[in-house]
Amino acid sequence: MVGEDELTLTSPLGIRAHTGRADRSGTRGGCYTHYVCGRYALGLTSREIEMRFGIAEIDQRRPPVFPIPLPLFNVGPGRAIPVVVASDEGRSVRAMRWGFKPSWSKDKGRPAPINARAETLVERPMFRGAVAKGRCVIPASGFYEWQSAVGQRGKQPWHFRLTGGEPFGFAGLWTPGPDGQDTAAIITTSANELVGQVHDRMPVILAPDDEGDWLDIGEGPSAVLGCLRPFPAEMMEGYPVSPAVNAVANDGPELARPLS
Repeated sequence: MVGEDELTLTSPLGIRAHTGRADRSGTRGGCYTHYVCGRYALGLTSREIEMRFGIAEIDQRRPPVFPIPLPLFNVGPGRAIPVVVASDEGRSVRAMRWGFKPSWSKDKGRPAPINARAETLVERPMFRGAVAKGRCVIPASGFYEWQSAVGQRGKQPWHFRLTGGEPFGFAGLWTPGPDGQDTAAIITTSANELVGQVHDRMPVILAPDDEGDWLDIGEGPSAVLGCLRPFPAEMMEGYPVSPAVNAVANDGPELARPLS
């Protein structure tokens, strides 16, 4: 791990990372079938997250505390991730497990979905409550998708990010889990022209001006669903990266660099 750092949390959780499995965001007969946004990069320190997302009352004198080191460049399902939420007291960062599982869930065997489709959020009972009261922003610096190629064994991983590498926030949903650990999912939408060359869907990257509206649970779902649109392709870049990112145990900034 390079550049180890820690992050201050409202409710620190001792969540262990594991390899998990890729997300299944679409549905067919109640099962998740389409893979999208199963890995992302979080090339930010705790202070950079706090400054970028306007965390209230930052005390530069206190030591940051987070159960895993930051930055990370190969975040996989089931891992503890920093999530930005808002309340009457302002914004804060919490540790949550990536994989949405409400406390009322009785299905112990099915993997928790790491994605939620923007088009069906208010229709699905699993996500309907969180759309109203559990909206969040998930900090990131990029995400990975895999491309099939004729005559090529395996798939080629690609890294997508904002042009110039600026950090951003995914639109997300969170909920208390059945084991007392908060859990979260990243919302997906149709791919823009850039990501569409590799995959037909992409995570929702919120425009900075939309982050506050999305976090404001005083606004009803109908007022903020317009935030869930494909990010402009002309403001992004993408390139092939090393297949080393295929193994979730691998990490380091070299995973997000262009393949030479």
